Amino acid sequence: MPSARLFFATAILVVVAVHTAQAAQLVQVFLDARNPAYVVIEGVAADTSDQARSEMAGYAALERVSLIRWDVFRKDAGAIIAPYVVKNDYPGTSSVLGVLTLIKMYPGKPFAITWNGGIATSFQDYQYAVKTYRDHAKDAHAYARSRPTDPAKDPLNPTRQMARLLE
Repeated sequence: MPSARLFFATAILVVVAVHTAQAAQLVQVFLDARNPAYVVIEGVAADTSDQARSEMAGYAALERVSLIRWDVFRKDAGAIIAPYVVKNDYPGTSSVLGVLTLIKMYPGKPFAITWNGGIATSFQDYQYAVKTYRDHAKDAHAYARSRPTDPAKDPLNPTRQMARLLE
């Protein structure tokens, strides 16, 4: 049976190949790391409204929020995101590659890399990331014992998230 890592990488490559021609031209990436449980990442397309760009620029003046040129982010995404991942609970998967794919496919839709290397795509995912971050901070050993062992039951599992979004 193919590994989750192989599935993850293959799915991303197929989607990138299929969607590259129709994907919007990204010019910037909006990063919001004000919550220690996750860093929100959103692609900003060339056709994004002036009002939306102005609002993002205003937020980018805040601490732990920034607008980064797409070419810079794409080249250094791992280094840019690494400081926000406290503990990688998903070795063998690439959340960074997954988020790069998602922001290219869905510009204007926010995604997040979580404190533990997962991917958050919904309000419930973000709340789960906050809960697990607090649980880990309170008692790392208890957190480790309480983690779902079945990837299908882990809402932040990158392989699960990517499979759902690439259907």
